Amino acid sequence: MLIFLLAAGTLYFLLRGSEIKVVFSKIGEANIYLLMLGALFVLGYVCMESVIVRYILYNLKHEISLFKCILVSNVGFFFCGITPSATGGQPMQVFYLAKYGVDPLMGTLVIAVVTICYKLTLVLLTILFLVIRPAAMFQAIGNAPILFCVGVVIILSLIVFLALCVYKTSIAFFIISKVITFGGRIKLIKNPDRTLSKAIHSIRGYEKASKFVKKHPGMIVGALGLTFVQRLLYFSVTFIVLSALGLDPNWLDVIAYQLVLALAVDALPLPGASGANETVFQLLYGALYADVALSAVILNRGITYYFMMLFTLLFTVVAHFVSIKGEKAAKDNEAHAKKVHVFAHYVKDPVINTIDPGETAKTASAETETQ
Repeated sequence: MLIFLLAAGTLYFLLRGSEIKVVFSKIGEANIYLLMLGALFVLGYVCMESVIVRYILYNLKHEISLFKCILVSNVGFFFCGITPSATGGQPMQVFYLAKYGVDPLMGTLVIAVVTICYKLTLVLLTILFLVIRPAAMFQAIGNAPILFCVGVVIILSLIVFLALCVYKTSIAFFIISKVITFGGRIKLIKNPDRTLSKAIHSIRGYEKASKFVKKHPGMIVGALGLTFVQRLLYFSVTFIVLSALGLDPNWLDVIAYQLVLALAVDALPLPGASGANETVFQLLYGALYADVALSAVILNRGITYYFMMLFTLLFTVVAHFVSIKGEKAAKDNEAHAKKVHVFAHYVKDPVINTIDPGETAKTASAETETQ
């Protein structure tokens, strides 16, 4: 409900004072085939994470089907999209990995590595584009300087904290315990003890991830490479949307703008960064494409967020039923195994097997005559 309210409020805020008919007329004139390609890129973005999860599990010598990894990825993106700062996805992914036979500690390790690669890739791409596309980067930053600076501070703080979780666990424990205790005192955190317990569990996961990273540097490089592709798929959707509206954008410039947008809004405490994402998009692209900026905002957000929420919701429902079916199959197998065990015990029982069938028949006949 909050998402729909935010969406309605954002749409009203963006369209007020604008010629609504013109905005939606340009949307209607957009190339439908390119928009469908953009939707496919979003699907590829989500499914690419499933490839990364399966790749890491394969290196951990754990077999799991790609289909189940796709379900887990969809669950993660759905819960990230409906929770503030995208905090709900990772715990749910660990939960469903456990449902599909992956040990929770191993699942935590896998999702920790995926998260580190995802955050690190954003920083590395930003540094790369500051070198190869500095004009576009600084122009984009100039359109939303405060949000960009806040976003950079947040993501750098997060990376430093993750590094502490990986290499200096005791310092991470100290910091997080102080922050949660303070949050409990000012009533910002309702259940500080439970929150601290969850935080410690997460830190343990990152600590295990550090040992794994040190032992498998080649695998981490591979995971980073796949994450680069994943990020570029997502950022390229905006390039496709602008092209669908009849524009001729430069792909590298669009990627540069999307990096600034991601840094500015990803860490904000809003479900799916609703409101902030659309506003910053308008600030970044309004100066370049004033005539179609609003149409681009609506189409881009419709594909990269609302369309993604729709199909990830459907896959989350499928994931739930698959987990129920798996649990039922496991119970049936357990019951069958017990029956087999009882039968085997009966057949092999030395007391039962030493009874002479003829003697048993005579005994039964004598009992019948007595009656």
